[in-house]
Amino acid sequence: MNYFDFKKRNLISGPHLLGVILIFAGLVALISPAFIKSEPDLARILGVGFGAIIIGFVIIFSYTGTYIDFSEKRFKEYTSIGGYKMGEWDVLPAINTVQVTSSTFKVTNTPNGISPTLSGKVTDFKVRLFSNKSQADFCFVYSSRKRAIKSAEVLVSHLNADLLVHLPNEY
Repeated sequence: MNYFDFKKRNLISGPHLLGVILIFAGLVALISPAFIKSEPDLARILGVGFGAIIIGFVIIFSYTGTYIDFSEKRFKEYTSIGGYKMGEWDVLPAINTVQVTSSTFKVTNTPNGISPTLSGKVTDFKVRLFSNKSQADFCFVYSSRKRAIKSAEVLVSHLNADLLVHLPNEY
């Protein structure tokens, strides 16, 4: 594998949640004639159902990310819409340190009458890539410790960098 592809998307929040809801609503629209006893317009039902499903899939498959090509020593920060990645290639700086850290914080949904009001502690695991600068050149955020460490190991092996893991043992 001569590349690294970090996709930033979360299917249970933000616009991606809307995509999941639209797909579910489209499926409900398609099966509704089986439960509703009326004279439905088949073209309208198919149009609404498949339209919602298609729009839902487009939303789900739209995300941002970073693509690193190790063989060409370049990277692209992209926006993907329906699988097509749009972005400009740039030269990859010489990365000499890959650092894995975590941060725990409290998240609270604001009550808005639509989404459930949930709160709790969330831990993000960050993989940061450093060149000679004091600020990270790249930062990739994961919700899983295992995925963060695995990604860091892939990056270290391809970039010939040092790995620094600063994680508490409680996870």
